[in-house]
Amino acid sequence: MYGDASWLDTAGRLLLGSFFLVAGLGNLPRERVQEHLARMVAAGTPYPVLLHWTGIALQFAGSALVLGNWHAEIGVYILIAFTVGASVIFHRFWNVADPVKRNMGRISLTYNIGMVGALLLLLGNVR
Repeated sequence: MYGDASWLDTAGRLLLGSFFLVAGLGNLPRERVQEHLARMVAAGTPYPVLLHWTGIALQFAGSALVLGNWHAEIGVYILIAFTVGASVIFHRFWNVADPVKRNMGRISLTYNIGMVGALLLLLGNVR
């Protein structure tokens, strides 16, 4: 089974890789970069510019490896690290006073936990 990926494995790999690629492209416009940096500064994130662009690089590198099915296992690890890092920086909902924003942050963190779960499942199929 390891050398013969089923269509479900291939579809899952392509969908997950595409998700991170599209999300990364959505983070490139100047307005989004400024928004992310402002949120990082407000959260007290050290070296926000460096961490932001490192995150973007990780997002694209992981996506490329997964989509190209070339060292896809490394790509999955990269995307897991990116997702966990982004969650720690952007989704600390318990620090948010506004109940609507707090709930959105909770949902976003839960969503990212699910994405890590999907990446772990993918990892079992690309090894």
